[in-house]
Amino acid sequence: MARVCTIILVCEGWRDSAFARGFLEMSGNRRIYPKVNPRGSGHGWVKAQFVNEIANLTRFSEGRGVLGLLDEDGDSGRENEIVIALAAQNLGSLSARDGRCLLLPTRNLETWLYWLKCHQNGIPASIDETTDFKRQPPGGASRITDRDCRPAGEYLHKLDHTKLPEHCPPMLRRGLVQLRDFVEAVSR
Repeated sequence: MARVCTIILVCEGWRDSAFARGFLEMSGNRRIYPKVNPRGSGHGWVKAQFVNEIANLTRFSEGRGVLGLLDEDGDSGRENEIVIALAAQNLGSLSARDGRCLLLPTRNLETWLYWLKCHQNGIPASIDETTDFKRQPPGGASRITDRDCRPAGEYLHKLDHTKLPEHCPPMLRRGLVQLRDFVEAVSR
């Protein structure tokens, strides 16, 4: 029987949490503890909470990990800010293979949600990582609802990260590889 592992999920909102839990729960025996910003949104809160949870990892044994989900909102420096904060507290580096995973949709989570929903339903849609799809869905796609988030994470889990379509957003491609590495790391 596989060992149950514990994952702390730090994210901006309930959509992010539902999406990540959809993926993680499809991966097997996991206890997932979501820590969602009580005010929704807020990259500062996520960054601080993520670093705090990484610090807590040193107090516990194997089979634990921290997964952060943070919209870049067009600001490509957020990962570097977290790397600097970890270094300032001598907490090592970001590494999904070490149970420290940070997912960063380039614009926002909706980019990934729309791509996954359209791909799953065979809807041709032009989805880039710079357009803010929170306000307007891509052509041919129906508006994302909260109920779409968990199934999108589950669908992502079913995809083969080595054979994703060419039109898959690059950060989603990178995110899926990181998620696979993270799940493997916390399962050891």
